[in-house]
Amino acid sequence: MANEESLSGIFRAGQELYKKIENINLTSDTIQQDVNNAILHFSKCAQLVDSLSLFSSNETVDDINTKDLRFLFVDFYLGDLTSKLTNGDRIQTLNTSKRYFEQFLHKVELHEILKEEDRKYMERADVINKDPAKKRQEKIARYKREKETKAKLEKLQQLLSSIKNDNDKEDIDRNYVLTCIDLFIQKSIEQLSSINQEIDLLNNMRKSEDHIKQIGMKENEIVPSTNTIKDGNGPLLSSEGRPLRPFIITSKREEIRQQVFRPGWRLPTMTIDEYLQQEKERGNIISGGGQMPEKKEINDNDEEAIDAETYKLRELDEFKDVNPRGWGNRMGKG
Repeated sequence: MANEESLSGIFRAGQELYKKIENINLTSDTIQQDVNNAILHFSKCAQLVDSLSLFSSNETVDDINTKDLRFLFVDFYLGDLTSKLTNGDRIQTLNTSKRYFEQFLHKVELHEILKEEDRKYMERADVINKDPAKKRQEKIARYKREKETKAKLEKLQQLLSSIKNDNDKEDIDRNYVLTCIDLFIQKSIEQLSSINQEIDLLNNMRKSEDHIKQIGMKENEIVPSTNTIKDGNGPLLSSEGRPLRPFIITSKREEIRQQVFRPGWRLPTMTIDEYLQQEKERGNIISGGGQMPEKKEINDNDEEAIDAETYKLRELDEFKDVNPRGWGNRMGKG
């Protein structure tokens, strides 16, 4: 009897802490202390429930009295509170929370409280999550159901505070406890889905980080500096691990990064002004300028000059006859 009274007191204290931290910011050190205290209370409750053998595997919900029925909440509270912890290894924390939720769902199924629609949903959850349309449709349906369950709890709570008849109050109290279990079942299913997604995400992140570290260890090389190559030879480190001569540590990753962000064309190595100055120094640019020289008039008495000009014009005419205008243009025909 003393153990049962102790169980009820610890359970109520844990519930008060749970209500306090259910919908507030969890990053505060004070709140995290409350989370740990609540977990401690419900952990003690779980130990007492086992030691008192309150539930038997061959009992259905009709065989369990209302006073004991509420202690089925313990595993749900432990799962939800554990998921709110912000310190320690996150994946380990999530796996612990997952075990509590699974244990809660196992017990309500064992005592025939789990609804058939919830059992079928859990069986095909993986298939539903792979289909975005079905996942969205199921999520909307479950959201509506959870909203209706919460509204039902509020009405039952109001009835409990207004009814004075003990017999009627017993029936409403039992209905209230069973409705709470139904709500916790819905929340457990949603929590398990979120936990599995977060665990997969964290595992993938850790694999990526480990892969990057391995690549970094392989790519980092110890390369002697230019001065070291010129100044001397020999080992870099002594047998005790002390450096014997200067060296620098470079990373191939940095070289690769520079190449990735380099444009696909060759960048200019000098300005236009520098190029023109260089060509001028080489003598490829003639300075000065002015008007075009006038064409030299041929003296009518200079027969040699007349013959040279005539021969030049004749060669030009022959070239035009052999190479008509446009002859060299293939018009893209090869």
